[in-house]
Amino acid sequence: MSGETQWFGGQPGRNEAETAYLARLREEVGGWTLDGLSPGHTWAADIGLPLYIDIDVPGLSELRRPLQVGFWTGGPSAGRSGGYVLQGVWGDDHPLDDHDGNSPECLTVIGVDATPEQHATWAAEWLLRQLRRPVVREDWLRDGRVVAATWRLSDTGTVLARQGSSPRRLLRRAPDRVTEVR
Repeated sequence: MSGETQWFGGQPGRNEAETAYLARLREEVGGWTLDGLSPGHTWAADIGLPLYIDIDVPGLSELRRPLQVGFWTGGPSAGRSGGYVLQGVWGDDHPLDDHDGNSPECLTVIGVDATPEQHATWAAEWLLRQLRRPVVREDWLRDGRVVAATWRLSDTGTVLARQGSSPRRLLRRAPDRVTEVR
């Protein structure tokens, strides 16, 4: 991904709606200035029904906790809603599988009569809000070594990732070290 010069490269769009969505999304994101974020951190793919876009979040790359957005122009969800569907989530290696339409952490737009360009604007606004959220790493130490770590959105406490041995008794106590990641 690092050699990309176009935001969300890799997919031109399979139909007019996807092409318009991607064009607006690229326009919106092209105006962002965020430390460590470049076009090489983004990509777009056709993974079946949705047009899928992904941002490899600076500072969280090694955890594989990207921001993921799916734009649906067809299929059962889009058909039932009478238009397009937009979903966004802090993801993992499985695109959009962590999406929960009832979670305030997720982006969910369904049943709204709006253009692909408006959906792209909503996606860009959600992505930018997520990228600006503070993330902290909490470390639990034993004999001076990290034995467990947790990455959290510090504004809500939502856990993005955990690593290491994490017996419940260890995570019940306060972390030994808290570091601001972003």
